[in-house]
Amino acid sequence: MKNYIYSHVECTASPVCGLAMLNPGWRHMERNLENESVLIFGRKNSALIDIGDETVEIKPGRAVLLPAGVFHRGSETIREPVSYWWVHFFQQFEDKNKTRYFLPVEYEKKKQPDFMVKNNKNSVVLPLYLDVQNSALYANLLTEILHEYEEPGFSPLMYNALVEKFILTIAEEYYLSEKQVEFVSQKEKSSPLLVKKLLELIEEELSNPNASVKFFAAEMSLNADYIGRCFKEVKGVSVGQYIQRRRVELACSRLRENSASVEEIAFMCGFGSRRQFYDEFKKFTKKTPSQYRADSAYVGLNVL
Repeated sequence: MKNYIYSHVECTASPVCGLAMLNPGWRHMERNLENESVLIFGRKNSALIDIGDETVEIKPGRAVLLPAGVFHRGSETIREPVSYWWVHFFQQFEDKNKTRYFLPVEYEKKKQPDFMVKNNKNSVVLPLYLDVQNSALYANLLTEILHEYEEPGFSPLMYNALVEKFILTIAEEYYLSEKQVEFVSQKEKSSPLLVKKLLELIEEELSNPNASVKFFAAEMSLNADYIGRCFKEVKGVSVGQYIQRRRVELACSRLRENSASVEEIAFMCGFGSRRQFYDEFKKFTKKTPSQYRADSAYVGLNVL
């Protein structure tokens, strides 16, 4: 999906806006607006529109951008009634009695890694389309814009300020959504390091009966579900399953090398009860602890 940088947002002006209520058989006209961009926000049902070389669906809860200088047209006629809000806008500046337009520029993330384009605080990035989190927020704002536009005492200053707010609201939500994706991506990249640290903590706490994914999450100040997912992605088993296996492996070693009772070894290896120790031990070794100790006295092998 393409994105566009809009500079000098403080110079935003809007010549017209409206609420489209369209009947079956309608199809968006073919055109290329030289200086004006259009923001559409879906209200009822859907329609397809070609924007440059991409086809985008206008639908409820989605903001769609038609950038200035980019050809757009309806992909097909609609088959059911469609409704959406639309706002034309541009950024302009009067320079020596000449009107200068600030046109959108396609945003290339690799070349412009700073997503907010901080070298110009009045620039924002708008996506070709965005599925918003709170449709009611946008619907209320657009209703306010349309109401102001149709007021008998129409105030261009107030109207343009509301349009600017609409643009900034979309830009902010898109920015936050991209930052969330980036944050998750960075966390995924750090998964092996996180799991390495968790493995070290597990070895230190094997004899602790309270050792669990929640225990280690608290130790590492991380979300338990998150470290659980990271661990399973790297090791292929859950944290709990890994802990139990390591405890059984430790118990095997102590049964071979230690004369302590089975109950004492269960306690030393972090099992909460004799029954839990027997159940887990037999699940992994197919033997009871006593059978394993007797067999190991002869063959000296760890069956794990």
